[in-house]
Amino acid sequence: MKGPLALWRILIALIACLGPTLQYGLMVYDETLVSAAVKSVEFFSYFTILTNMLAAAALTAPLVAPQSRFTVWAEQSGPRAAIATYLAITAVVYHTMLAWQWDPQGLRKVSDTILHTITPIAFLLDVALRGGKGPARWIVAAKAMAFPALFGVWTLVHGALTAWYPYPFMNVAKRGYPKVLLTMVEMSVAFALVALIFIALFRVRARVAPGQGEPISA
Repeated sequence: MKGPLALWRILIALIACLGPTLQYGLMVYDETLVSAAVKSVEFFSYFTILTNMLAAAALTAPLVAPQSRFTVWAEQSGPRAAIATYLAITAVVYHTMLAWQWDPQGLRKVSDTILHTITPIAFLLDVALRGGKGPARWIVAAKAMAFPALFGVWTLVHGALTAWYPYPFMNVAKRGYPKVLLTMVEMSVAFALVALIFIALFRVRARVAPGQGEPISA
C-alpha cells in the first residue's frame, strides 16, 4: 500500500485512536483512585467507546501487524460491514437523539466530534474506497447483532447493580423494563437492516470492481 492511500490509512487510524484516548483522559482526569476505577468501568460501558475502539483496532492493526490473525479478520468484508454498521448507528443515534442534551466545550467538544462524527465518516469512506477481503455473506447481518446484544445485556446487568445507565433510552429506572426492552428490540432490527445495506453495497462493489483489493501492509 503506497502513496495517498497509505497516508489516508495512517491518518484515520491516528484519529480513530485519538477519540477514545482523549475521552478516557477527560473522564479520569483529577479523579481519585477509587472514582477513577468507577469511571473506567463506565468508560467501557458506552457503546460509542467500544465501537470506536473496535474501529481503531481494525484500522491500526494492518499498519503495525499486517500478518496477525486480527488483521486478517478485520480486513474481511464481514467484520468491516459490521463495524461500519455500529459506527453508522452510533452517529445517527447520537445526532438525532442525544446531541441536543448537552453542550461540550473545549477538549470535550473535540472528543465528542471525533467519536460521533469524524471516525464514523472516515471509516465509512475507507469502506467505500477499499471494500473488504473475501465475500460479503448475508449471514453477517445476523452475526453483527451479537455485539450490540451483549452490550444490551451488560447494560441491564450493570445498571441493576449500580443504577447507572450510559444512555437515557436504556435507563430502566426512569423508563421501566418493558419500554427499554422494546427499544432494544427496535434497535436490533435497525442493526440488522443497516448491516444488510452494507453487505449489499459490498456485494455490488465486488461485482463492479472485482479483485481490486489493496494489500493490507503499509
